[in-house]
Amino acid sequence: MEFQKGEVLITVRFGELWLKGKNRNSYIRLLEKNIKEQLSGEKFALERYYDRLLLRLFKDSELGSIGNKLKRVFGMSGFEISNVCEPTLRSITATAKKVLGAEPRPKSVRIDAHRSYKQLPFDSMDIVRSIKGAVEKLGIDPTTKGYEKELRVSVTKDAAFVSLGKEKGQGGLPVGSSGKGVILLSGGIDSPVAAWYAMKRGVEPVYVHLHAFQSADEAANGKVMQMIKHLSGFYPHYKTYFVPSHIFQAAAFQFGKYELVLLKAFMLKVAEQIAKKEGANLIFTGESLGQVASQTAENICAEQYGIGIPVLRPLIGYDKEEIIKIAKSIGTYEESIKPYKDVCSINAKNPKLNSQKEKVKELLKKMGARSVVNRSLKASKSISA
Repeated sequence: MEFQKGEVLITVRFGELWLKGKNRNSYIRLLEKNIKEQLSGEKFALERYYDRLLLRLFKDSELGSIGNKLKRVFGMSGFEISNVCEPTLRSITATAKKVLGAEPRPKSVRIDAHRSYKQLPFDSMDIVRSIKGAVEKLGIDPTTKGYEKELRVSVTKDAAFVSLGKEKGQGGLPVGSSGKGVILLSGGIDSPVAAWYAMKRGVEPVYVHLHAFQSADEAANGKVMQMIKHLSGFYPHYKTYFVPSHIFQAAAFQFGKYELVLLKAFMLKVAEQIAKKEGANLIFTGESLGQVASQTAENICAEQYGIGIPVLRPLIGYDKEEIIKIAKSIGTYEESIKPYKDVCSINAKNPKLNSQKEKVKELLKKMGARSVVNRSLKASKSISA
């Protein structure tokens, strides 16, 4: 591969994907596809180079915009803005001096060098020593403790890549590598975080939202759609089903303290039917063990009784403060706390905490659950992007 003298490009690191053995190339190809889709409209060229991807930049490339979008791509551990030079000690040292000499200069720097091509007449420690002498002349302290910046040097057969610092990526797997998953999305804090975790493990999202509006169009213009659009910043494609709740509520109001557990059982049955239609293999919820009445161990067991698709709960061991912290870090929290009439917030008096699955099965049959599910799906609306 040829490089231009003084070229600046972006080096993308695979992280976990490098451990995938014989399947590695399929994961990397999917990552390449997702990066191209995420950077749609940007000016760049993407190339694979040994154990990394390279984003070649052009004169009219928007580096800041590209960097912000890359931070949201699942499947990469991080990326660096790299200055390319010849794989010689002299060229590497001169490039490092140029990078560190730009204002504002750091007061201290840690030098990390790696030479993957072993036929070169110098090793990693030679690189560190050479750069160390140069940066000391700039008045910069080369240290391994309490450093302000990190200078990273990676040397291959064709070139050396000199980078100041590294941007952290989302990690995980490329979305789509784990197939599709149906995600039950409420108007609250938890389920968007569960959706984020599902995508992080390579799941392409199919959202299902049970709404209390008069029409599906009204629901599709509400805050849940805004939450989905925010989540689409991590992966641009999704399908969303807006399913009305009034058919269920009319059939279940008579069951009093069982209404909450029946609601969750109904939602899982809706999700199962949509999963079959969409070719999804998994169902995800935002439940945390014991957080509310419908999430006791007995109720969770009863709610999913008879569901033939695995139901995963990424937040099962998190408490509310931990979930809120993650929601803030991924940017869904502010939208989640806006006022919203959420079906999941049904206020049943003395809700049943230890439902038995046979009892729930009996009540679902009594309310005509199969018909309720089918009629609710018939009245639903789907939106794709």
